[in-house]
Amino acid sequence: MDNIDLKNIIWTYIRNITDNINLAVAPICDKYGLTLLQTRILMALLKLGKCTIGTLADEVSMAGTNISTMCKKLDKKGLLVRKREIRDERVVRVALTDKGKEIALAINQEIDAKIRVILQGESVDAVEVIIRGLMKLDDLLIKMREI
Repeated sequence: MDNIDLKNIIWTYIRNITDNINLAVAPICDKYGLTLLQTRILMALLKLGKCTIGTLADEVSMAGTNISTMCKKLDKKGLLVRKREIRDERVVRVALTDKGKEIALAINQEIDAKIRVILQGESVDAVEVIIRGLMKLDDLLIKMREI
């Protein structure tokens, strides 16, 4: 296999994985009246806790202005709160509301339940192979970024 084949295989599987994640999670998002992106933001805030818009943008790999717009929409839905720093009004901190945390936890539990069903028939070795493969791919992409 040459480098061009590997590149094409990586592109194909990244696209397939992204599409399949979206298709697997979209029905759960729809149930709560959220888009996939809004759900990613809630999941990131569940992980990070209170943080700045910039930190949140980094976590979900989006531009700060785009994440800010999405947070305004989630604020209007009562799922998060935005608060400007007193010392520096350019800095906006965001955090989940109780309602936002409840929904994020429910979505997280539904995704975990799907994963548990799938992994029931898998051996620990098979799961470790998947994890090692993803780690290896991540390492390869980091090295490509550095070159």
